[in-house]
Amino acid sequence: MSNSQTVVPIQSADLDRVEVAWFAPLCSDDYRYLGVPDGQLRSNWQNTSEVLLTAEELGFGNILCPSSYQVGQDTLTFASGVAPLTSQINVLTAVRCGEMHPIMLARTVATMDHMMKGRLTINIISSDMPGEKISSEDRYERSKEVVEILKQAWNQDEINYEGRFYQFQKLTTDPARPFQQNGGPLLYFGGYSPPALQLCGQHCDVYLMWP
Repeated sequence: MSNSQTVVPIQSADLDRVEVAWFAPLCSDDYRYLGVPDGQLRSNWQNTSEVLLTAEELGFGNILCPSSYQVGQDTLTFASGVAPLTSQINVLTAVRCGEMHPIMLARTVATMDHMMKGRLTINIISSDMPGEKISSEDRYERSKEVVEILKQAWNQDEINYEGRFYQFQKLTTDPARPFQQNGGPLLYFGGYSPPALQLCGQHCDVYLMWP
């Protein structure tokens, strides 16, 4: 990476503290978790974006945008859409590993990070794809490979990777430079199984918990 580039600090620099984030109801029945069991609040652009903007107005520093194959909002599309509407809140965007080619995922996330000027955070997910059923061991291994590739894309000049699921050699990382040039967006991970805890401890920045 060129020394002439300006280093942008990570938005959430104080990692030795508890962070309380809010929740954007992107999936069909997520409104039930917001304390208002009203079917009219099922996920749509207007309601969900208003929840996010209200969270920013109330001073929340981060908001989770979940991902699931349900009626509702696509996570990456929604997060990109709200980027120009916000100015303070971090947008914790869920990414299901394996859903997108990891090199193109690195580029997509980098583009979103520029749109949000460093306010993008990423929730790493290891669940099955729609119609897919593989072992949890394989899902966590795939997630580990995706995270390692993302880190190469955001921290090195080339991607060189040899894994079970992905193999890449001498790919330039110029198209995947994020706004946050000191490691890229923070990676959040939630899960209670030993493989989940190991993956989070070794490769991610923040352990995500539900109240």
